[in-house]
Amino acid sequence: MGFEPHEPITLTNLPPFARRMRDAADLVWEEGYRQPFIRELGAGTLPRDTFAFYLIQDELYLNDYAKVHALAVTKTDDNEVMAFMAQVQHAIFHVEKTLHNEYLASFGITPQDVRDARQSAFARAYTANMLATAYGGDLIDILVAVLPCAWVYADYGQRLAREFADTLDTNPYREWIGTYCTDAFWQSSVWLIEHIEDIAATLDESRKRGLMASFVRGVENEYMFWASAYDHQMSWRPEWDESAY
Repeated sequence: MGFEPHEPITLTNLPPFARRMRDAADLVWEEGYRQPFIRELGAGTLPRDTFAFYLIQDELYLNDYAKVHALAVTKTDDNEVMAFMAQVQHAIFHVEKTLHNEYLASFGITPQDVRDARQSAFARAYTANMLATAYGGDLIDILVAVLPCAWVYADYGQRLAREFADTLDTNPYREWIGTYCTDAFWQSSVWLIEHIEDIAATLDESRKRGLMASFVRGVENEYMFWASAYDHQMSWRPEWDESAY
């Protein structure tokens, strides 16, 4: 699939390195869209307690996701990059968390309940990897580490909105889908892709392959985040659950 440089970057019109990353992650990406959590979310049949489990974990995830963007500011003197990272943090705390809070309140879950919650092993592995990358890597490493979340959500949101358009009005999760299916949300991925593309053009093949591996790992973590939420799984194996302490 060729890239049309004079056309906007879209989910199908991707510049060369972004296309390589997307192709490398294709197997887990497509399996992720077909997994039960996403299918039932789109159909509106996902159990409320499963969505609540996911929301609590996502609240904890977003706290670390915001920290990663804050750390990115320390890796650059580019005002545009710093401004983008600040905008993402604003969106986390004033858009995504607002949506979460509305859903959580409808489930009778209080902010204190969220503060008292602990991360699942899968969520912790995901955020620990991003934070380690943010502390030890360069700006390009951070941009690639945060891209899977933005890109996967935009892709799945748009696909769900199209596939389940006939029933979306009665779907209890329509606001979630509506948040991530917009072009405005996709533009955050576009910004990341454009900047990754510019930096990647200066790198050798070995470095590019390392970044591709990091991107695939992020998409795998996205898959496991939803899969573990669907199973309400807190530990690597259910019998290892640490709920006793």
